Amino acid sequence: MTTNLIIIFLFGIIFVGSSSLPTIPYSKYVPNSIRKYSSGLNYYWNLLLDDDSLYVGGQNVILRLNRDNIEDRTSSIYKSIEIPSKRDEVQKCLSHSLNQAFDCENHVRVLLRRKKKYNDIFVCSTNAFSPKIYYFNPDLTEKQGSKEGFGYCSRDPRHNNTALWTDEGNPENYGFFYTGAVIDYTKTEPIIYRPPSDDGTIKFLRTPQYDTDWLSAPEFIASFDVGSNIYFFFREKAEEQRDIFPRIYSRVGRLCKNDVDTATIMANTWTTFRKARITCLSGTNDSPFVFNDISAVTKLHDDRFVVSFTSAPGDLTTSIICEYSRRDIDSILDGNFKEADSTSVWRELPRDHVPDGVSKNCESNGSLSDTVLSFLRSHVLMNGNIFSSPPMEIAFQISDTIITRLVTDYINYNNDNQITLVYAGTQDGQILKLVQKKKGEKFVLLTSWILDENTNEKSPVRNMILAQDTKQLYVSTDAAVYQFSVNQCNRYILCTECERDPLCHYDIQQNRCLNVDENNVKVAIARLQPESWCKKSVQRPSKVLELTRKKGETVWLQCDVSEHLRSSVEWRWNGRNIQDTLFNNYLLTKEHNLIIINMNNSLNGQYTCFVGNQPMISYSLETDRDAFVYGDVNSVTTNLSRRNGECNCLTAEKYIEKYNDWCKEFENYQRAYNEWEVLRDQSCPKP
Repeated sequence: MTTNLIIIFLFGIIFVGSSSLPTIPYSKYVPNSIRKYSSGLNYYWNLLLDDDSLYVGGQNVILRLNRDNIEDRTSSIYKSIEIPSKRDEVQKCLSHSLNQAFDCENHVRVLLRRKKKYNDIFVCSTNAFSPKIYYFNPDLTEKQGSKEGFGYCSRDPRHNNTALWTDEGNPENYGFFYTGAVIDYTKTEPIIYRPPSDDGTIKFLRTPQYDTDWLSAPEFIASFDVGSNIYFFFREKAEEQRDIFPRIYSRVGRLCKNDVDTATIMANTWTTFRKARITCLSGTNDSPFVFNDISAVTKLHDDRFVVSFTSAPGDLTTSIICEYSRRDIDSILDGNFKEADSTSVWRELPRDHVPDGVSKNCESNGSLSDTVLSFLRSHVLMNGNIFSSPPMEIAFQISDTIITRLVTDYINYNNDNQITLVYAGTQDGQILKLVQKKKGEKFVLLTSWILDENTNEKSPVRNMILAQDTKQLYVSTDAAVYQFSVNQCNRYILCTECERDPLCHYDIQQNRCLNVDENNVKVAIARLQPESWCKKSVQRPSKVLELTRKKGETVWLQCDVSEHLRSSVEWRWNGRNIQDTLFNNYLLTKEHNLIIINMNNSLNGQYTCFVGNQPMISYSLETDRDAFVYGDVNSVTTNLSRRNGECNCLTAEKYIEKYNDWCKEFENYQRAYNEWEVLRDQSCPKP
């Protein structure tokens, strides 16, 4: 697999508002030692990492891959199970005017590991718009027959759904699923669902059918099991903003795991479900810019959520990341309710209008009065917005791409301090590596990985999962699954690039970037200002070349750096910037290589290429004193009359021979000058 650096100019990070991060150049390349599994366009949208296996759910297929090497199909771990829909199911799907090539296939949408009592792999798939559940042993042998999957996953493979399994905090300490899906053919019945217990003693719970105050055409993004609650992140039509142009708002919904069926006016309906708007703002308090479309979520171990949003369709595509604390989320969900008045305007509901018995906590709901239940049935939207922490602060922003997936990693040091790493998959097939060295700081973009430089179509990143023990990242797209290490230190060129990455360390003796043992994490942690460290540490170029050139020659000095670093190139002559010393005796190419014009003794010295204050290569340039130069009679006489102490006659033939040599030199110079003029016209704006 090729790992050549893709040369792309990347200063396209645009920050909105006065609190933006500085623009820092970053590299973009195919990771070293990347592995790829593919059997065609199989829509590998689900990943599950467990023990020595990576499970993959796709179209009509479930895979078990060797997590150490996903390309190894000879391993005893490897297994591929075909699960196509039956012919009658496909025909029924086609009768609804759906497309067999995609809609009427069997797409895996839920892939979960159940341990403890069950010890199995649980699968829910679309099955030609008739969802089906499968149970497999960890080795992918079938454990029991399949059954109908109503409520467990969406019928339509294009509809997002989210699902989790938890063994803790549920009624009677049973294990339960919690899912968010769209379950009808018309795509108008969304549901947040917990199925009944196996023995039937615990009844199922769901959101009410066709009630847009609860769920209004939602797109589910993620769900999380936190303490006594389940949190759902989704976006939906804003019922509180019904006008000519419907608005999309992002939401956080919360319910209690110990919620049970009341067998009253809210039979089989959640009594603890609440939702609130979550927003990310940039700009100023007087003129904020609101991002409404949530696209990905990941949870940090300290109950912070990292959430990405995108700009509205039709705008310049922008993705941002904001952070939220669980405490801030709960403060809104435990706050005041919102309701529509007689004019259909949604307003905050005064506390004295809330009946006694409406609890903020996950208390037993078995003895709730009909008055309380009736109120809970009609009030699920909370007043106020959930803002990022701190408000009006974005943690990261990038233009021209949409973030589709987020995963996190941590590095702990000094007991109570932590560095956070975030890996963001994008719509155009990139994985962005971001670092936050202190809680509350902004994220810095370290590098961008691309999965396949030979693929013309940039396939969206569908799923990602990180193995914490091996630091292997697994990424899935429509057509392939990829595996590579997130430690790619040897791809950094500059000391400052290297030292920004907490997994790397710049070795001064070897002049290269090395991986860091996490147990030593580090010397570099103490160096939270990498520019200062590198300025002190890097004092010599990696290469020094000695060159001798004739007087009058044009000399080409190359500084071979990646394109994202070229604007940071600075050439110095004897320690001083060439702009202050050489004046009209030099040219810079588009690649920032240096051309010395009309070489002579006054231009002798050391020429060094610096990038970000780091010397990359140095040339010791001297003039050849014995070289012939046209127009220099003394040089002609010296070179032709005496050679090796012997007398030579200065004949016309020898003069013409040297004259022809000079003509060739002049032609080389003229060609270089003409090439420079073309490049100048291409890169410099005309007045």
